[in-house]
Amino acid sequence: MDFETIEKSIGYSFNDRNLIALAFTHKSYNCALNYERLEFLGDSIIGAIVSEYLYLNFKDLSEGELSQRRSIIVSLGNLYRIAGYLNISEFILTENMEGGQKNKRIVGNVYEAVIGAIFLDSSYDNTKKVFLEHLGRLMAKISEEIFASKDFKTILQETVQKQCSIVPKYHTVKKEGPDHRAIFTICVDINNKILGCGSGLSKKTAEQIAASEALKALNIDY
Repeated sequence: MDFETIEKSIGYSFNDRNLIALAFTHKSYNCALNYERLEFLGDSIIGAIVSEYLYLNFKDLSEGELSQRRSIIVSLGNLYRIAGYLNISEFILTENMEGGQKNKRIVGNVYEAVIGAIFLDSSYDNTKKVFLEHLGRLMAKISEEIFASKDFKTILQETVQKQCSIVPKYHTVKKEGPDHRAIFTICVDINNKILGCGSGLSKKTAEQIAASEALKALNIDY
């Protein structure tokens, strides 16, 4: 593995190169030591960084608007775009995969693993600096598109109806707090399987967030 080229591409030099090697290893290459645990960590770190960034820089947005924009930023499609700018796919170690192809989900997952690896190798603040630099490349490329309003429920329903001839069902699973400030948690059910949940100060917001999570789970770009 060409560590120097990888580090130059992502803009970070590792103290422990075992971490970056792990981040780029798919389970088809090594079923015991691969990126999946780092991906789990990186997903949470990215979510925290984006939440903090939006909270501090968009003070006029409501909780629902912040949640929606976070969903857009951390979507599989946008993480894949970032990974593309960094040439992530060139370094992934895979074996015996159909057609030898590294699909969009794998590339996006590896990028999350890279962020998890940087966090373990350094600190939250340093990881935030690196990620926001990466995000800046994305913002420069697609400008305000990342903040455009998207109707996740409509996108999900149209996609599911087209592919499966069924419609998603939304269920309120929790309501917390007083009626004038209640927080709703809603999950979306597709073919008797819960694929996404969201919480918000209105059912509409919670449903939109749940739909965005389902789109990510179904590997649907949006």
